[in-house]
Amino acid sequence: MHLTRAGHHHPPHTTARTGVCVSFRSPGDNGPNRLELLRTTLSGWKPRIVRWLLGLVALLGVAAEVIDPLGDALKGQQLLGGSFAALMALILFDAIGESEPKEVSGVHVFAKEDELHAAFREAFTSRVVRIDFSGFTMQTLLAALRAPLETMADNEVHTVELKLYIIIAHTNLPMGLPGGLAEVPGSSESGHRMYYFRDGPENRERMRDRFTTENWNTLREWLEAVHRRNPRIIISCEIRESPQIPERKLYILNQETVFSTPYGIKHREIEWKEKTHQILDAEGYAPLYGRARYVGWDLRSTALSTRQIAEHHMECHRNLWEKLADIKPEYPVITDPLWATSHR
Repeated sequence: MHLTRAGHHHPPHTTARTGVCVSFRSPGDNGPNRLELLRTTLSGWKPRIVRWLLGLVALLGVAAEVIDPLGDALKGQQLLGGSFAALMALILFDAIGESEPKEVSGVHVFAKEDELHAAFREAFTSRVVRIDFSGFTMQTLLAALRAPLETMADNEVHTVELKLYIIIAHTNLPMGLPGGLAEVPGSSESGHRMYYFRDGPENRERMRDRFTTENWNTLREWLEAVHRRNPRIIISCEIRESPQIPERKLYILNQETVFSTPYGIKHREIEWKEKTHQILDAEGYAPLYGRARYVGWDLRSTALSTRQIAEHHMECHRNLWEKLADIKPEYPVITDPLWATSHR
């Protein structure tokens, strides 16, 4: 059974410019392997060993100057000769330089959205799958969920529970981005058109009807299909609308790995209800910023700073999710924000 897909704001398979820098460890793994741990341990001890050796050299040098018998003995053994100097030079060279750059443990840099989709597929191999997301209309989330949910709807899987926690932008109130654009009077006469940015009621209506509502209907259809094929799986999916305009999309996979990507900003011309509108769009499939499109951090990293960054993003999402349990929009876009097997 193949799941149908909602219409797309931007082409779902838009590819980025050629670029690689993939460092992904699947959520099913048990953290760094033994070789990585050994390398990390040796890397941590290396500066200490170098300092001890250099300290020993300095101590021997001073002792040789002060204690004549020791100095004569060292010279007699040629320990202070060319071979010993060459050895010290190698130690110093190794201390101040590395033969190759080292990747930071637990940091993932993806140049293309296909790589993020692969991370989603890996996350869905777990027995308990939890996906947290925050963004505008769920468009890019659906692109990442389509393949693993299709697999669940077509095959028996060992997953026993699926939980989706989704935060979207509330589009029934004015916002600046995405928004409307109004041409500055008289600017076209100078040959360079200028625009004022403002709220775009027509664009918000387009986002609600063409994307947010349609995406939610599509996601529910996908969950229904999964439930029909695998009725034993406990499924819960909830959407909460936020007054906070998202600057970037956030994907949290199984409370282990978090991925972030900024929204682009683009002047676009759209057709809506037989009229042409100039808008300032928060482009979901944003252009590359350098060679990185999605940046991720893993809680299982051996690097403390990486774990702290992952915890920071997860706590921010968790805090917003909890606040939105009691703070609701007066006129919600999604009037039925919960889909759960216990309610079927």
